[in-house]
Amino acid sequence: MSDPPGAREFLMRWTIFSFLLILSLFTSPALPQLGTPLGRCGAPPRDAASQNQPSAERVPLEEHKPLPSDKARLQKDAEELADLAASIRADIERANQGLLSKDSVEKLKRVEKLSRHLRSELTR
Repeated sequence: MSDPPGAREFLMRWTIFSFLLILSLFTSPALPQLGTPLGRCGAPPRDAASQNQPSAERVPLEEHKPLPSDKARLQKDAEELADLAASIRADIERANQGLLSKDSVEKLKRVEKLSRHLRSELTR
């Protein structure tokens, strides 16, 4: 039996086309997963002209001096934070023995609140 002329060439081209089509269907969903190439992670580099100009982030410390009453409040908060942090060690040791008190959870919440407050006051 003889094949019609060009049938073998058509079959070969159809096989190659089918293979490439299937390959592209399997690889196209993976393209969005590539992400950023290594070495380009992080913030884009700033040009030299913008580094010489003062930005909103670079504010002299003198402009945001806390008021005297704020200084006393910050000092009080810092001391309370240090005391709470010191007392948490004993609470953790008791928790390791299976005794977790509600007071220790409240202390941790207070530590969180004080640290957020101090951070915001010192960075404003």
